[in-house]
Amino acid sequence: MRVLALVAIAVGLFGCSSGVGRPVKEVVITPGSDGVQHVEVTAHSFYFDPNRVVVKSGVPVELHVKNSAFFVPHNLSCPAPGAGFMLDEGLGMFGDSETAKFTPTTPGEYAFFCKIDGHSKKGMTGTIVVVP
Repeated sequence: MRVLALVAIAVGLFGCSSGVGRPVKEVVITPGSDGVQHVEVTAHSFYFDPNRVVVKSGVPVELHVKNSAFFVPHNLSCPAPGAGFMLDEGLGMFGDSETAKFTPTTPGEYAFFCKIDGHSKKGMTGTIVVVP
């Protein structure tokens, strides 16, 4: 019983920060010396940082997403088959991370979100912007 109470307190303190109404934090990615656009996105409870990522079309992207919400599993999904990529990176608890590699082909704006338990309705969304 004590353990459950401690977990509930920890989740309350570290896992309830809504992303609704958070300002846009944009990063513009340029290719590294290896010719790859390296992107780091952190999943918090319940928002992504950054929540707007600008990449160049035709240039490989390596997207590293890390879960900083210690007790809350997350996901980063971005279904964009018309742009040459379909992201669906599951993030377990305890600081789990995943890396997706893709090359965007079509300029445009593509929404990403966490598909777990209505997290996107709590503001856990963002945009990948592909520029020419």
